Amino acid sequence: MLISRGWIVHAISDYFPDDAQAVSDPEWIEYGLSRGWALLTQDLRIATQTEVHTLLRRYQACIHCLDSSELPVQLRAERFDTRRPAIHQSVLDRRVGFFVIHENGPPRRKR
Repeated sequence: MLISRGWIVHAISDYFPDDAQAVSDPEWIEYGLSRGWALLTQDLRIATQTEVHTLLRRYQACIHCLDSSELPVQLRAERFDTRRPAIHQSVLDRRVGFFVIHENGPPRRKR
C-alpha cells in the first residue's frame, strides 16, 4: 500500500506475484471490488470482457481507465489525480460501468 497525493494506492503487485501476470482480469478485479476499492487501470481491453461488467453490476462499482497505456508514470498519476473529484463522485454515487479518462474533460462511460 502506498499513500500518494492523498490517495491510498494498493498496487496489484502487492497482492499477486509477478505483477499478476498469471491472474485473470476478473480475478484481480473481484479481489479489489470485494474490498470496496475504487479500481484504476490503463488497460482499455478490460472494458470488452463480459465477466468484468457482470462483476461491476454485482458490486455496484466502476473502473476508471486512462485512455492511453503509453503515458509516463508521472503523467498517469497527474491524469488520475486531476480527475479525482469525478472518480470520487462516481464511487459515492455507486455508478456502475467502465469509465475512460481522457486528457480533457470528465471521464466517459465506455460502451
